[in-house]
Amino acid sequence: MEDFFLDISYKNKVVRFKVVNPDAPLSTLIDNLRHSIGEDGRLIFDFPSIDQTGAPLDYFFGKEDPEVHEVRVLRPRIGREDQKLSDYNVKNGDLVYLVPDPIPG
Repeated sequence: MEDFFLDISYKNKVVRFKVVNPDAPLSTLIDNLRHSIGEDGRLIFDFPSIDQTGAPLDYFFGKEDPEVHEVRVLRPRIGREDQKLSDYNVKNGDLVYLVPDPIPG
């Protein structure tokens, strides 16, 4: 199987990531990304756990819809089904966005 890469954009920074298992649930991929460490030994992305108002944040992948040029959130679960990149037609080399999402209190 060939290597699978995603370009991930967050806060005006785009980083190319190798995805070891593109069939893993999206929640697993986000969790792995949250703990990804660069060559300098520091976290690649700073994931604040709360927003400016103090609300807890969750993170999702988003992908631009080419027809309306809006970023659509890729929900990690629909009903009881874990979603994968392929469920959203995300392909090797695609650009995806990290989308912070406040958790309603």
